[in-house]
Amino acid sequence: MKEPEHVGRREFIAVTGLTLAASACGGREDSSGSGAVPSVPRSSARVAIARAGTPERNLRAALDAWGGIESLVGPEDLVLLKVNAQWYAQGMTNTDAVGELVRAILDRPGGFTGEVVIADNHHYAKELSRGWTTDRPNGRRNLQQLVDFFRSAGHDEVAAVQWRDAGANPEPWQGDAGGGTRVSAPGAGEGYRWWLEECYATEDGKRCAMTWPVFKTPKSGELVDLKDGIYRDGVATGRPVRMFNLSSLNHHSRYAGVTASIKNLMGVVDMTCGFQGPEPEGYYNTHYIGMRSSHAAWRWAKRRGGALRRLVHRMVPEENALDFEHTGGALGHWMRTVRMPDLHIVTAEWVGFGSRTVEKLSGRPGMLLASDDPVTLDAVAGRDVLVPLTRKAGASGRPFLSYNDPDREGPFRRFLSRTRQEIGGVLSPEGLDLVRTIEP
Repeated sequence: MKEPEHVGRREFIAVTGLTLAASACGGREDSSGSGAVPSVPRSSARVAIARAGTPERNLRAALDAWGGIESLVGPEDLVLLKVNAQWYAQGMTNTDAVGELVRAILDRPGGFTGEVVIADNHHYAKELSRGWTTDRPNGRRNLQQLVDFFRSAGHDEVAAVQWRDAGANPEPWQGDAGGGTRVSAPGAGEGYRWWLEECYATEDGKRCAMTWPVFKTPKSGELVDLKDGIYRDGVATGRPVRMFNLSSLNHHSRYAGVTASIKNLMGVVDMTCGFQGPEPEGYYNTHYIGMRSSHAAWRWAKRRGGALRRLVHRMVPEENALDFEHTGGALGHWMRTVRMPDLHIVTAEWVGFGSRTVEKLSGRPGMLLASDDPVTLDAVAGRDVLVPLTRKAGASGRPFLSYNDPDREGPFRRFLSRTRQEIGGVLSPEGLDLVRTIEP
């Protein structure tokens, strides 16, 4: 294995978190009978920003800010690396940074006898596609090549897992996957668990149930339930599961603003649980939980295409038919009730200021950010990386600037605010203790 590169100085940001109340969750009440589930407060947060010359050095600098990999991973842990495999080019997670994290785990001081699983649900029926097999990777290798590299070097403890949506998907809107397996209880098999009693609810009563994958590890064959832990023969083993959420950083759209660490968790939930899926009746998936009634006209026109689609979409643009901020609320609720990743990492090596796949609408800031607080992390990533890159692009970046800025009232700010209601975090730049030490 390649020796880890030496990392000298690095930069980090120390910030103070806020405590906030949670959004209402339909179907559950607290002891006061208010219908709200109290949020878990955050009293502080820290964001590490590295620009040390290479993705590998950036990753090592971020780990150093957390006391080294041994402070995050135990010797026998199952380590889950949740990447973004739905996109390619700048839209996917940088694989050089992912590879260096795998190396750090395998070379952990004190030894490592556990397993490393690189995983995602890209929500497409063809499993080996998109970021797994693309010839336009963000990094030297696509994700499957990265896994093959470690396995060819004798590391059978490194493996890939692709989660598959469990419900029916007769009219795909956000990916065409479906028809997988529902799992009814911890340790009962591989697939997806649907927790219909625990949901994020909007003010107008729409509900998004909490869902998560259960998968078998390729080496040990144990079942990993992302909420309830590891099982063997139906019995909990008590073996720890560590989760790293590794995202990209890009402009997403006029209705969503920016995609970073929070939205990366869309690749964990089951998109067929509720609309766009037909079941369970009365529920909405994570993407469409904020859907307005006018979205039906938008979808109708999209089916018909041509001049009719262009006319209706000009009259009813999707940002006016979808309150995407509620997706932020649903993902925050997921982190609060199902699983909070141990560390969120934004691989801002290659960044799209205007697109996830169009190269001329991208740049290469060569940075990496990490935090255990995704709200503060995404706000800092937008403010300190994406906005400067968008401004630097001049006329090409001008149409995207307001959508990429977490300090402007817009879809990105509203998305973060909804997540913040569930898990806390810091959105304002005031009061941040910024310490920047850059190693070229």
